[in-house]
Amino acid sequence: MRTSAIWDEIGEGVQDFGADHVSIAPLDRKRYIAAKFTSSVRHALRGTVLDWIVDIGRSAQVSDDVIRLVRALPVSLIHVNHVYTLGFAQRLLQQSVRSGDRVPIIIETHDIQSHLLEERRERNPWTGRPDSLKRLLRSENTLLRKAHALVHLSVDDFKFFRTQLPSTPQILAMPTIDEAFVSNVNTACTPATDSIDLLFIGQNHIPNLSGIKWFFERVWPLIADRRYSMKIVGAVDVLVRQELPQTYNAFRSCFVGPVANLAPYYRAARCVIAPMVSGSGISIKTIEALALGKPFVGTSKAFRGMPMEQIERMGLRAYDEPHAFADALDQALRGEGPAGRLSRATYDRVFSVQAAFAARDESVKLATGVCRDQNPGFTGTMTPSL
Repeated sequence: MRTSAIWDEIGEGVQDFGADHVSIAPLDRKRYIAAKFTSSVRHALRGTVLDWIVDIGRSAQVSDDVIRLVRALPVSLIHVNHVYTLGFAQRLLQQSVRSGDRVPIIIETHDIQSHLLEERRERNPWTGRPDSLKRLLRSENTLLRKAHALVHLSVDDFKFFRTQLPSTPQILAMPTIDEAFVSNVNTACTPATDSIDLLFIGQNHIPNLSGIKWFFERVWPLIADRRYSMKIVGAVDVLVRQELPQTYNAFRSCFVGPVANLAPYYRAARCVIAPMVSGSGISIKTIEALALGKPFVGTSKAFRGMPMEQIERMGLRAYDEPHAFADALDQALRGEGPAGRLSRATYDRVFSVQAAFAARDESVKLATGVCRDQNPGFTGTMTPSL
């Protein structure tokens, strides 16, 4: 809601985008109540929880100044960065752009939302029960069909939706890391005189909790005598305190908690780890470590959504067995220089800015019809070579 303190934090964060104009559209309680009624009418009480989320997002309202600004601009394309905000984007077009029905839309997927909602057993507000996966997927596909092009950030999402929506142009655009962040890390001062042997970055997210549990229960006993220094940075410490109090107390000195600046910790790290045993989508912290040229040891889940054949051809491996993970840590720390160069080489090959921009350029061409004009009858999917 508009009164939530989270908007102050988000308002600061979005400035990093470097956009010419940034506006936030929070929910208003009166509009939210009205949206519940109109959504019920729109779907005749037969919608899914995904339909509900999109409709609630539709009710968010930007200021009149933003409406006037958009009306004054020659809008040629709209980029929707999550299916949840599709309804909002459509309403903004209707309010602001006279030819809104002809403005192409790119929708960026983040995970397969029908799968996540089914896994979380989210309750349908009309039935009071969780929706079946079949109904959720039907809703998601219906929503995504409104796009003129889809952009997927993971190989798994790309493969899945290519079969679900074969007539919709689709692009795989792997995430990339801002080189300014890489530069900040390389010039940062370390937070302490001692380096950090093992660094884990984790937010307040259940898969991070599961990864820490697996690491301390299965891997740490194998390396405890090596006396590695370890730091766990991020709000995951809150979850560990709540769910694994014995683990937190035993390894209290490892937990740093949230920090305003990650750069000094990355700079001090000799090896970045990601002992993930669950999770969906793609792991940005894996890509971040590779971009920074840090030796990296992760499980298969740490590489989720990535083109593993290419990554393995570069020489990186996933380690899912505790002994293999422990041995990989030792090898990475003993060969810190070569391991770091391998990480950066893999990043340059698979996740470079050039590859990301080329993929997104292609998505714009697809959405605006350039590819169809050049290739009459094009209805398939395209992905750039990485």
